[in-house]
Amino acid sequence: MGYDVHITRKGDWSDTEGPMITREEWLDYVGGDKSMKLEREAIVSNDRGDAFSVSNETLAVWKDWPARVEGKNEAWMWHAAGNVMAKNPDAEMLRKMFLIADALAAKLQGDEGEIYNSIGLVDHQDRSKKRWWKFW
Repeated sequence: MGYDVHITRKGDWSDTEGPMITREEWLDYVGGDKSMKLEREAIVSNDRGDAFSVSNETLAVWKDWPARVEGKNEAWMWHAAGNVMAKNPDAEMLRKMFLIADALAAKLQGDEGEIYNSIGLVDHQDRSKKRWWKFW
């Protein structure tokens, strides 16, 4: 499974309505950021060592990620449902995602509604804005 973090303009990343980041905006961003590369396909492995391919025309990799091992350990991001997402980002990736969010006039929000700041830490002041029905 994993934990996703979302670059979003919506009140909550899971909202079905609200201001969206368009696919074209994401692709334009990736094309203009020299540290990003549009890959469109990733080969990933599960815990058992089984490899499989994931295809998505918006799938991009952050090439300058300090923990990157090309072809083995990548910092993938993709566009879905009006958001840009990444799975299980580390602190460095959270900081990069914050910069992307800033460039896209958006915010960085975790699966549980927490908001991340510019250094990749949860901004606890925003936690109180979470809707009561999303606690469960």
